[in-house]
Amino acid sequence: MLIFAEGDVYERGSTVGREARNQIKQNIENFTALYTSRGISRTSLFNKVGKVRKSGNIPEECLLYLEAMAQNASIKLNDLLAYNLYINLFHPDECTVLIAMRDSTKDGDVLVLKNSDKIGSEKLVGDKYYNHKEINVVIAEKPENGYAFIAVAAAGEISIKMGLNEKGVATGSNISRTWELKQKKVDLTGLRALDRGWLMREGVSKNSTARNAATTALNNLIANPMSTPGNIEFVDSEEAVIIEGSYDRLAVQKTGTGVLARSNRFVILESLNDNEDVSSYVRYIRAMQLLNKNKGQITEDMMITFSQDHENGPGPNSICRHGYDFREETSLSAAVMKINVSDPSSSTIHVCLGKPCHAWRAKDGNIKLNFK
Repeated sequence: MLIFAEGDVYERGSTVGREARNQIKQNIENFTALYTSRGISRTSLFNKVGKVRKSGNIPEECLLYLEAMAQNASIKLNDLLAYNLYINLFHPDECTVLIAMRDSTKDGDVLVLKNSDKIGSEKLVGDKYYNHKEINVVIAEKPENGYAFIAVAAAGEISIKMGLNEKGVATGSNISRTWELKQKKVDLTGLRALDRGWLMREGVSKNSTARNAATTALNNLIANPMSTPGNIEFVDSEEAVIIEGSYDRLAVQKTGTGVLARSNRFVILESLNDNEDVSSYVRYIRAMQLLNKNKGQITEDMMITFSQDHENGPGPNSICRHGYDFREETSLSAAVMKINVSDPSSSTIHVCLGKPCHAWRAKDGNIKLNFK
């Protein structure tokens, strides 16, 4: 599904809610079944949502967008807020990002690939799901005050998984599997909507450079650290800026040359990584092997091939992740963003929805978009 939305915050939220009404309802119903199956009552979860709202940790703009979405999708706001706040605790995104700067590509443009992965559940059933997995949608928004952007998101989530704006700023993210994450019991009342997916949306909708988007995100993260450890990547025609953030520390990598990758682990804050997390380690190594082996010759088609890579799999340890058990992490969507160095407004985003090894090859499994 491709959704076009423009105007102010409320107008865009209204359009998304109206256009994706059935998909949002399906996601909310399955999310409700998921948390109740774990012994969490709707009343207790709504009480926690109320405390988060009173804390002021949900930005007003975010709340207004979700209010409009809820109203036009004919669902309760608290259901939508709970979904946005807590779905990634139950089913965190497990992703792989590859970046090739202009000196590393064949035509001198910048390329960014993200495979977006998700764990399945026996609760995700029905015609909107495949093998117990949620289906992502593509949104194209033109804010009244800001920059047009195209992104991938789950229906009902204001957070985005990856995206590109009309100024040629691309973004992606990954959760990081750290020993802190394994040990820490997350306080549901302390969670914020202001986290990676929201900061990515803010970054591409309000900034014309990767550095400015990263600076805004860092300012927010200094005041309110990430709810769970992870990476945020912002890339434009000149440089890539990667933020690594945990509960009490932040690190930044900035470069205008070469190749970079991130899986569900840190590179700078590597001492925090969970040593038992084999998947994140082998995916990072494989991603860097592919990038370095083809450095200077990397193309958009080559990135699409990397997205389908089954080395060490197919399964949780391969870049294209899927296996025979729906509870395993599966790549549900991918995007290759090509940033045009000479004319960033001509940059493109090529999205596939579904397993990359199938969707990239299927005529109706992928779509290429630009801002012209």
